[in-house]
Amino acid sequence: MIRPVVVLLLLVAGCSWFSDDKGIFVDKSDDYLQATQNPPLQIPPTLNAGPIEDPFPIPEITDRLRPEYYPGQPPRPDTIYANDNRDEVRIQRLGERRWLVVPEPPTTVWPKVKQFLAENGVGLAWESPSQGRLDTDWLQVDAAQSYRDVIRGVIRDGKTAEQLDDGQDRLRIRVEPGLRERTTEVHLRYENSEFAPPSPPEIGDLANVASHSATIEQEALTELGAYIAARVAQQTVSMVAQDIGDEVKSSIDIDAHGDPVLRLRLDRERAWATLGQALARAEIDVLEANEQAGRFLITLPENLDVESEPGFFRRLFTLGGPDMRDLRLQLQPTDGGFVVSALDANGNALEREFGQQVLVLIREYAS
Repeated sequence: MIRPVVVLLLLVAGCSWFSDDKGIFVDKSDDYLQATQNPPLQIPPTLNAGPIEDPFPIPEITDRLRPEYYPGQPPRPDTIYANDNRDEVRIQRLGERRWLVVPEPPTTVWPKVKQFLAENGVGLAWESPSQGRLDTDWLQVDAAQSYRDVIRGVIRDGKTAEQLDDGQDRLRIRVEPGLRERTTEVHLRYENSEFAPPSPPEIGDLANVASHSATIEQEALTELGAYIAARVAQQTVSMVAQDIGDEVKSSIDIDAHGDPVLRLRLDRERAWATLGQALARAEIDVLEANEQAGRFLITLPENLDVESEPGFFRRLFTLGGPDMRDLRLQLQPTDGGFVVSALDANGNALEREFGQQVLVLIREYAS
């Protein structure tokens, strides 16, 4: 009589075993929701016979935000938007601010910056790999002397043009994550000892430090960018600089209500300019831009599930393509920067999947 009782208990109390991950029959239909990417293989130093390149590289997998948004279907990958500048080393400018954008992670850019300085015979007075910061030695550059290295030549020409004959010179550099994953920004400042007392090297943030010569800053960034773009430096990874790449300056996140937002770790001036630049690059029609309110009103098609290139949305609009929607992009302050929300024209939340697609589009064209 014991066996029938046990079977009955199994039938009554164990029905859920047929539909969970702990019973006799394991349900794996939703395991993809928790799928993660494995770390890259580590080659032991004793087996290192030179650089190893994967002949069939797998593209980076971006984390899907809240895949539970899409019940009954696997979440589709983010749409690929063509951006002709994403693989170029370039200088970006906002007002009097300039910085170098490199399509490589900080761990590979850091050793290239140091190699650039070393090959030009410029020593380092202070460096902090964890902050991505370094200051060069003070250089005695004579405007009347000829120099073979690029850095002293740039400083000499700049001092001659601006009639700066006295003082010593140095460069202060910061390497930090860019707006997108696997990108880097290099900020550079030029200082002359005659203009102001030397700033302590412990000041890691160069945002509030202005160069004593915008011309020398511009030319030094140009030479550094050309050096990196020419692939002169060997493709090496700095282990001591791994802490530089903790957080990129933009990421797709969720707010307290579970709606997607674009998080920008930037100051307000640059966050607003980044949004405007992204819309201009994608050639999206802007109906209104209100900087004081932090609001853009734009027009986009209902369906964004297409591979597109700049001007695609405008052509859809002018050629009578799919239905268009008026949307609002709202910029709001938050801890450590700003967030961008994609809303309908009345300021209400969009469908979460569509809202996320809009924000992904903005992020792709932002850098």
